[in-house]
Amino acid sequence: MAFTFHLDLNPHEADHRRAAEWLAAQPDPTEAVVRLIGVATEGDRRLSQWEELATLLANEVRQLRAQLAGHPVEEAPAPESHEDPESARRLDSMFG
Repeated sequence: MAFTFHLDLNPHEADHRRAAEWLAAQPDPTEAVVRLIGVATEGDRRLSQWEELATLLANEVRQLRAQLAGHPVEEAPAPESHEDPESARRLDSMFG
């Protein structure tokens, strides 16, 4: 069963014009939109992983700073990990 969508692109808005031009240039606009959604989803997942990594690194820096200053270290609860095992393996190999 095929679905049909109508896009109301505003020709007065630059982003809408660029989107319309890009879609018109695609040999298969439907497949192009499907690929865009897949890439956006993957990008969101990777961004979450980098945010989690940044949080972990910030906690380690805070703990190290406290140790160097001679203050007791407060243990912050670790965020729940949602990382992809393959991404984790690649990051581990990159950063040792």
